[in-house]
Amino acid sequence: MLGALRVLASPWAGALELGAASSKNLVSEVAARRFAAAAAVPVSGDAAGVLSSVDALLQQDSNATGKDVSDAAVALAYLGARGNRRVWGKVLEKAASVSLDGASLANLSWALSAANVEHTRTVAELSGPLAANLKSMTPAQVSYAVEAIGKSGVADVELFAAVAELAEARAAEFKPADLARLLWAFGAAGVQDGKLVRAASAGLAKAELSGRVAAQALWGLAALGRVPDAALAGALAKGMKSGVEAPADAAAAAWALATLVVKADSATVKALSEKAKAGAADLSAAQAVQGGWGLAQLGDKEGAAALLGAAAAAVQKDPTSLSPSALALLHSGAVAAGASLPAQVAEFAAKGFGLAVEHARHTRSSAAAAFHAELAEAVAYASGARHRPDVAAKVASYQAAAPEGSTLDVVVPVDANTKLAVIGVEAELLAANGAVLGGSIAAARVREAQGYKVALVSSAEWPAGAPVKQRAAAALAAIKKSVPSLASMADKLSKEL
Repeated sequence: MLGALRVLASPWAGALELGAASSKNLVSEVAARRFAAAAAVPVSGDAAGVLSSVDALLQQDSNATGKDVSDAAVALAYLGARGNRRVWGKVLEKAASVSLDGASLANLSWALSAANVEHTRTVAELSGPLAANLKSMTPAQVSYAVEAIGKSGVADVELFAAVAELAEARAAEFKPADLARLLWAFGAAGVQDGKLVRAASAGLAKAELSGRVAAQALWGLAALGRVPDAALAGALAKGMKSGVEAPADAAAAAWALATLVVKADSATVKALSEKAKAGAADLSAAQAVQGGWGLAQLGDKEGAAALLGAAAAAVQKDPTSLSPSALALLHSGAVAAGASLPAQVAEFAAKGFGLAVEHARHTRSSAAAAFHAELAEAVAYASGARHRPDVAAKVASYQAAAPEGSTLDVVVPVDANTKLAVIGVEAELLAANGAVLGGSIAAARVREAQGYKVALVSSAEWPAGAPVKQRAAAALAAIKKSVPSLASMADKLSKEL
């Protein structure tokens, strides 16, 4: 039976281990998959028999080696055994009990990603063997293994730091696809590492990128809040123009472009929209909502409506198919696109948006909390409050409940028909270069649709710790910039400071 498993696994393993030029197409075909969930690779034959044999191989008293386990995992991925949590659990349990070399780790990691295995804790336990084998592995092997670790969502800071060091030291050996996978992995794990971003950006900027590589790199950069520099942006744009093959790549690229507020030409946006719409049935609810939200922010209302509609249909079937943060994307995407959702889904998504906002408010860092407190105090001072009790009373009066149930920190009644929402954007919600990311811009659109005038105040431009008069002037300048119709009011209040 081991021979049969190796027949199934060998095309992938051989291409990865050899790294030969003649194997590139094979690797591309076998590894072609969605970011979050791979398409099943059809395999003919006695699938039930193979699964039974794999099950026997993975028994704790078997003499299976690390290579046997990785071959079994690759075979399972080929067979499309994505939903069999029991057998994948046994794969990971057996993997923990055998010695895994670099090649076995890479093959096992690819299989876990391709089969969309979500045994987070046990996948994360591969970090130890990976760290031990890191220097002996090829760049491709490293990238596939780190991709699986990143997908588990567990940020092993020491491991990721070592990977960044490796990518910098052996930069010439890493192909564009390897660098894109690393960016994606760091983004998925939420690990900020300037060294890795610089190494990957430099390598990608001077390469001819495929649409898949460009999309994956873009997603990683967006997840990290890293706006590409001019050289990298050009290379990514060129790669995107070459076209993406997988609908999930198109959805991910749309989300990334909108998140980073990167200007994309209309032809690229249209191509992404058409690809994502054509494969909407193959997208998960989370992928559909990300793509729909991205297209909405990019101005493609038709494509956004199609993907958001697919996500809404999934929610109707299973209300747990989207997390509150994904529901927030569904709501804000529908608002931006003017898309009509089924009434019950629309209400549910609005509540998800409210929950996401409240969660963010109650989990702010101390620095973010201090920024929001300073902003509220500055607005109170700008509106005429001068003494501490008056300022405190004004600040307390500013808090207001939004229509969907979330709390707005600063709502100033301008007149009988106008309410101004002053929304602070803390450092955690900004790009590394200080730019306001697409998520905050989309949230502002929701507030505008609710009837508020919205002024976004970036913490990157905020005079933290300055005297309140100076902070009040900064708040008024932000209001004037964000809401031109209130410029005369802002000017009048500025003169009264």
